[in-house]
Amino acid sequence: MAKLSPEEQHPVKAFGWAARDTSGHLSPFNFSRRATGEGDVRFKVLYCGICHSDLHFIKNEWNFSIYPLVPGHEIVGEVTEVGIKVQKVKVGDKVGVGCIIGACHTCESCANDLENYCPKAIATYSGTYYDGTITYGGYSDSMVADERYVAAMGTLDGIIDTVSAVHPIMPLLGLLKSHGKLIMVGAPCEPLELPVFSLIMDEQQHNIVACCSLKDPYWPLILKAKSVRLGRVKTTIMGSLPEQEHPKEAFGWAARDTSGHLSPFKFSRRATGEKDVAFKVLYCGICHSDLHMIKNEWGTSIYPMVPGHEIVGEVTEVGSKVEKFKVGDKVGVGVLVNSCRSCDNCADNLENYCPQAVFTYAAKDYDGTITYGGYSDTMVADEHFIIRIPDTLPLDAAAPLLCAGITVYSPLRYFQLDKPGFHIGVVGLGGLGHMAVKFAKAMGAKVTVISTSPNKKKEALENLGADSFLISAEQDQLQSAMGTMDGIIDTVSAPHSLLPLIGLLKSHAKLILVGLPDKPLELHVFPMILGRKMVAASCVGGIEETQEMMNFAAKYDLKPDIEVIPVNYVNTAMERLVKGDVKYRFVIDVGNTLKAT
Repeated sequence: MAKLSPEEQHPVKAFGWAARDTSGHLSPFNFSRRATGEGDVRFKVLYCGICHSDLHFIKNEWNFSIYPLVPGHEIVGEVTEVGIKVQKVKVGDKVGVGCIIGACHTCESCANDLENYCPKAIATYSGTYYDGTITYGGYSDSMVADERYVAAMGTLDGIIDTVSAVHPIMPLLGLLKSHGKLIMVGAPCEPLELPVFSLIMDEQQHNIVACCSLKDPYWPLILKAKSVRLGRVKTTIMGSLPEQEHPKEAFGWAARDTSGHLSPFKFSRRATGEKDVAFKVLYCGICHSDLHMIKNEWGTSIYPMVPGHEIVGEVTEVGSKVEKFKVGDKVGVGVLVNSCRSCDNCADNLENYCPQAVFTYAAKDYDGTITYGGYSDTMVADEHFIIRIPDTLPLDAAAPLLCAGITVYSPLRYFQLDKPGFHIGVVGLGGLGHMAVKFAKAMGAKVTVISTSPNKKKEALENLGADSFLISAEQDQLQSAMGTMDGIIDTVSAPHSLLPLIGLLKSHAKLILVGLPDKPLELHVFPMILGRKMVAASCVGGIEETQEMMNFAAKYDLKPDIEVIPVNYVNTAMERLVKGDVKYRFVIDVGNTLKAT
């Protein structure tokens, strides 16, 4: 009987890159994976690290390579199918596979959960599986393995990264729990790619720390950080039109496609449930993320889309079990309108990092319908996600606090940069940056603004109250401030160098990223190691912390600088936002200018 080719051995087609001989040259390769067994987990491979052993294997330098050879045993991805007896993971979970995918399960090593020392352990690639076929690794589009060899992502409290070669850190970040720490003690001679966009936009928090100490290689950290689910543009496919989905008529402005052009749109809101608060929208801020979303620049947009997650207004109806609000109250809704309420993050009042958090617009809610934001006349949400607006805060100025405000307030608090006398740097002076200056000053910090624009110096010092101003392109200015800052809030969303910012930090100090660059930044580990400096990221805040921020702003009279616009100016506002032509936040006067047509 003729031997089956790699693409004929199993029923599920697969594709990867393989070495065919000892030259080690890798090229495209069609093969196959087995069908998902009752105890198997199948996942789409998203990332695969390159281990130095891969290099030895593709060249057969250890003399047991089997060709064709698909390398890769640092494999992470998203589950697409599970067998009927799988218990630990489900479709959609982030998982990984390491060096082995099989063992005897009877020897002493296996009995002690040391399958890696099993005499019959099966390597993830270039090994012989139980059925006699050859194993193929993660330089491929899919993977299948018994669930006992599949590690659920987000299970590690910390990782010590000792590698001094250039290597991907994205798979490592995926293995960490929320608030987990990636501690780098190796010193790559070249910068690593830091996927800031992914760090911030995933529903988790992580830390990247570089440490150099003979006595104390593991320092207790208090950093938070963290991947955007990239996908294709989506158009909502529903059994009924948006205006027929729910019983309450609503009206707003929506984008229909990637042009991002906004125009009048009829849709519907759900009836007010027993725990719901319905309110008339009076103002809605325009966040820079609205601009990205209406154009699908992050790959997650769902059309038609009503943007807006800086929403304030007046309560018109409350459900029978609502306890905190009444008709006539001034309230707001920020980035979130729902979460699972059962995970560790939700239990810790960090709904913003819930794996099942529901965003205020362009997201699927638990009932399967799509959420619509605040460029509209009404809003309804569970009271848990409603923020009370203090009477002393003007509603138009309160709106941007629900995103821009909490985005900078949360890291100042969480990373303990709120100490009087601390020296805090703020990179970028836009919607986020100008609020970071105001909050840090109110907390008693000395604040230095770091900007590429010399013409913002007067604004920073005289109008916002910053203590000093550095032009990031002026090396003499940066040199004079080297090693002086306790923390830096980096609000810049454009690609930029982190190296000079790391240099501005004191030893043990923290650089916190809250901007959303769409390309990875270079992370220079060596200067971090020498000062045990930390780079982390932060994404908005939980509901309790958002209310705390709002109350803090009212207490210290902290208001964003805004430009109030009519709704029919929104497309022009978006064009100006692209150019940075706003000081510092557009706010739509919904209550007075949005008219149903």
